[in-house]
Amino acid sequence: FADCFLESPCFMNNSKLFSKKNVQNAWAFFLDLIFPVECLGCGEEGHWVCVDCFHGIKLNNFQRCFHCKKNHDFGKFCISCKEEYYLAGIWIACDYDDELVNSLIKKFKYNFIKDLDYFLSKILFIFLSGLRNKERIINSNLKVFKNFEDLLIIPVPLHPKRLRFRGFNQSEEIALKLANYLDFKIDSEQLVRIKHNKPQAKLNESKRFENIKNCFAWRGDNLRGRNILLVDDVVTTGATLNEAARVLKENGAGQVWGLAVAKG
Repeated sequence: FADCFLESPCFMNNSKLFSKKNVQNAWAFFLDLIFPVECLGCGEEGHWVCVDCFHGIKLNNFQRCFHCKKNHDFGKFCISCKEEYYLAGIWIACDYDDELVNSLIKKFKYNFIKDLDYFLSKILFIFLSGLRNKERIINSNLKVFKNFEDLLIIPVPLHPKRLRFRGFNQSEEIALKLANYLDFKIDSEQLVRIKHNKPQAKLNESKRFENIKNCFAWRGDNLRGRNILLVDDVVTTGATLNEAARVLKENGAGQVWGLAVAKG
């Protein structure tokens, strides 16, 4: 809204009265009235999440094969399950049933509180750092960890129509901060969504896989075996991540791993 107003004739004809800084300050004040800044966990004023509540978020110490749910140290698909997927595995940082995590995701995604990307990306950073340390301890042969310097982070894209409505891609905002924390390269432009279909959240599992088919395209050069970390806020059936991974694999990607804040 603020950006649209700044480009309007009203602003252009009264640029001294409606300076960009004044409009942005007024918009921030307006948002504070609707969504006062208070901890989503305990209600403490001045923070979206206070230190104590953030440290109280429980991360998943154990990962599972996403398909059969058998325990696996790194969430890799079992030999008998991997034929169903283009992904090497899916990492899930925490539980969607956690009230604070649930609130963070929903307020970020549906109430458009963009500042919450800081906390969601921090959750992924701490979780992923724990996985890397675990790999060092047990000396796993997972290539994605041994070749981390060559890892490319890619957020799951939104269709342009949905992007215009929301104003930002929640997965991209999380991924951008995560890439900065880890000092990894990120590509948020060349994997694109080319079909505007029904929201996955409104469909059952079988229809989600059908609904997402052929929704993505890769606009970049051949990936030449590069490992990819696909980032999304929530994973439910894995259909969206898997379809994006299919497109990336068809364009030369090496291992493609999914990473989500929580499982819905």
